[in-house]
Amino acid sequence: MKKFIVLVLSLAMVLSFTATVYADPNATWEAVKGTAAVDGVKDDAYKNAPEIKMEAVSDTVDGREVDDTKASFWVLYDAEAIYFFVEVQDSALDDTNGNVWEKDSIELRIDNKDNLVQAFAVDETYTGSVASEVKVLKTDKGYNVEFKVPYATAEGSTMKFTMQVNCAKDGGRNHTLHTNPDLKDAWQNNAVFENLLFASAASVSPKTGVVSYGLVYGAGAVLCALGVISLKGKRKSN
Repeated sequence: MKKFIVLVLSLAMVLSFTATVYADPNATWEAVKGTAAVDGVKDDAYKNAPEIKMEAVSDTVDGREVDDTKASFWVLYDAEAIYFFVEVQDSALDDTNGNVWEKDSIELRIDNKDNLVQAFAVDETYTGSVASEVKVLKTDKGYNVEFKVPYATAEGSTMKFTMQVNCAKDGGRNHTLHTNPDLKDAWQNNAVFENLLFASAASVSPKTGVVSYGLVYGAGAVLCALGVISLKGKRKSN
């Protein structure tokens, strides 16, 4: 019995420090009021917006090692448009593949999979008609992309969207980055799109695109172990 209890407690400890990530189909991110100059430089107005980290890795390729690319974005809105600022840390930019989705680039989709704008890191160009202004700017850490999307907004309303970073290396895409692993299918499935809430100000704890159950599992395992110990104590007292 002691060995069993030790095993359960060990499992609890491991799980409590494991961030098991699952997709949240009702993910909501926040845009806050503000206007930015679309120049690839993060304006002070973005400081009021929450940082949205893209930590879900998808579309990995066998034989290609996932690199250390990191990305975050911030969103502002005013009466006429939405402003997206994307910051990518990538030490080696690659656009040698002939397929546009296998170059270092950003893909922004609004409302559905067909409303796409793609911005390319190396040559600092973009394609698509969703955005009225786009600026791609290479930096000493990687590259920035800023989008201005004409869109009639109202405080408290929401919009469907998805953001994707294509990470290329050695002549091909080796993975993508998202806020939610389900977004790897956004190119063909509108149902996986996330919500953008037009807020008056950023909330303390916005609903995010991933859910971690590591601590939940760990706590459950600890409670089970304590229950076993308690039951064993009662049997001895009887």
